[in-house]
Amino acid sequence: MANIILSLLLAGAAAPLSAQVEESTAAYNEVPEEVVIKSSSEDKLRTERPPLRIRTDDFETIRKSLEPDKDLFLFEGGDFLSLSRNYPERLFSTRMVQPWRSGFSDKTMITFYPARKFSEVFPRPFAKKEAKEVQWTLSITDEEGKTFHKYSGSGLPPETISWTGENERKEWLKAGHNYAPVYVFVDDRGSPKTVIGEIIKFTAIVFQKGGNLHISLDSAAVFGPAKALRAIDKKQGEDLLAATADLIKRRYYNLPVKVGVYAQTRELASAQANQIKAFLAGLLMTDESVITAEGVDESFAQQRIDIVLLNK
Repeated sequence: MANIILSLLLAGAAAPLSAQVEESTAAYNEVPEEVVIKSSSEDKLRTERPPLRIRTDDFETIRKSLEPDKDLFLFEGGDFLSLSRNYPERLFSTRMVQPWRSGFSDKTMITFYPARKFSEVFPRPFAKKEAKEVQWTLSITDEEGKTFHKYSGSGLPPETISWTGENERKEWLKAGHNYAPVYVFVDDRGSPKTVIGEIIKFTAIVFQKGGNLHISLDSAAVFGPAKALRAIDKKQGEDLLAATADLIKRRYYNLPVKVGVYAQTRELASAQANQIKAFLAGLLMTDESVITAEGVDESFAQQRIDIVLLNK
């Protein structure tokens, strides 16, 4: 009995402090049937597992192939063309951001709007019979006031008139010169009205004449207002010649090119022609033998640059 009591005391001493032992109701000389030990702690054993969080890369198998080959950027061959290294000024050129600023087409087309001009001076409506009595003319005059080209008709004027820049004498507009469209309208009552249209001036004119394509440029744009510089103007001149080279590369690459410059003296004209020849040869990346240059002395009003290509 003493051993039983001692075992019970030892078991109670080994139990946590929070445990409570209920007294048995058995007599002193009887062996208790059951000893109940209860814990006051409410902690429970958890059997749930935390979710697995494994990071994956969907492109793991091809990730390395997506990286750039850094060895490629170390290439510095002598014939390698780099825009930033060879032509750093081109990065800030307006033609790179707005290429239409200096570009031009190989087909000159000028559009006039005579009906609109007529309605500005005669805003009243015209009956069918009255419209038949209307007379109109459109004259394109040069800087001397001479008529370069002319349209005329009876009845209400047409909505539009498209003109290539060539007159009935097979003459073309000259680059860098001003031309004024002059409208003369006479209504059914015989009242005339004259209207001056917007001034026509082209820095570059492109036209086909015989078997040659002519690109006529304004000398003042390439060699300064006095047309006397011996170096190409860095801003407008280089942009204009770059646009010329773009046109040649786009439609007429590797055709023979003849550069003709008309300047105050033959010596100045030859120097300017050679400047243009070297500039175009660099942009076209072609041998200079494909391009010939010639200088001719001419009066100030007739000074110009003619670039001729044999395309037929």
